[in-house]
Amino acid sequence: MFYIIHLFTYTLLYYLHNYNPINNQYIDTRWHLFESAGLLGCFTSPRVALINVVFTSNVALIYLVPKVAKDLVVILSRSLQLEGDKLRLERDNLDLELNFLKAQVNPHFLLNTLNSVYARIFEADQQAADLVLHLSELMRYNLYETDQPRISLDKELAYIQHYLDLERSRLAHQPVLIDYEQSGQPAHYQIAPLLLIAFVENAFKHGVKGATQPAYVQVRADVDTNGHFTFTVENSLPDSKPSASRPEARSGGVGLVNVRRRLEALYAGLYTLDATADRPTYTVTLTMELEQVSHPMPTVALA
Repeated sequence: MFYIIHLFTYTLLYYLHNYNPINNQYIDTRWHLFESAGLLGCFTSPRVALINVVFTSNVALIYLVPKVAKDLVVILSRSLQLEGDKLRLERDNLDLELNFLKAQVNPHFLLNTLNSVYARIFEADQQAADLVLHLSELMRYNLYETDQPRISLDKELAYIQHYLDLERSRLAHQPVLIDYEQSGQPAHYQIAPLLLIAFVENAFKHGVKGATQPAYVQVRADVDTNGHFTFTVENSLPDSKPSASRPEARSGGVGLVNVRRRLEALYAGLYTLDATADRPTYTVTLTMELEQVSHPMPTVALA
């Protein structure tokens, strides 16, 4: 480009010197300089090279000025957009904080109310008091324990047992068998919170609800000394077949879909999940490798 500019300037000065009817001392001086330097003067003569540099810069400015102006407009518009996004993000964060505070008020209020109800009915109705106690423990777990990425396995299993106790009370006058078995030392290992409850809820939703004959739900949890955890939920299937218009009846519900996504995100390559529907039973088996707790707490005991 530098040499092309030199040839262009050389040709222009040649034309102006020989064909311009008006004599111009400046043009004549420049032409003699370029003529004496020759076609390669931009490489052999410092003065010719300097003139070409100045001329080249002027030509480049013709193209650069609009580009720079356009870039400045783009940068300014992006800055304004980022500032607007920042303001919207701050507003959204404030809304989230406000909604979080609103959401926190009700659970705390309900938990305290349940504790008060438990204290009032403890002497009058022991079974009702136990029911309130289990419901209170479920709420306490959801409110205080599930905001961390990992929790002790025994706490998660205690949560399952409280849920099963509530279902036993709710279905006390129905022919439903609810059984729970546990083995190993769960306090030595940790797991993502609320990862197992969907399997149990699914068993009651699709196995017990609407059953016209005796039904059952069996939950088994086993963890060995190497952290190999097996969680099995087996339930009876009602006589009525799932409707084709209900996709949740075929896939196990949205809850199990979310559990699969969580498992893949948190335990990819460390778990297997099998579900088999063989009338009259439906079985879900989850096996996974768990992390060991450095300082295990005492095993949670149910009230």
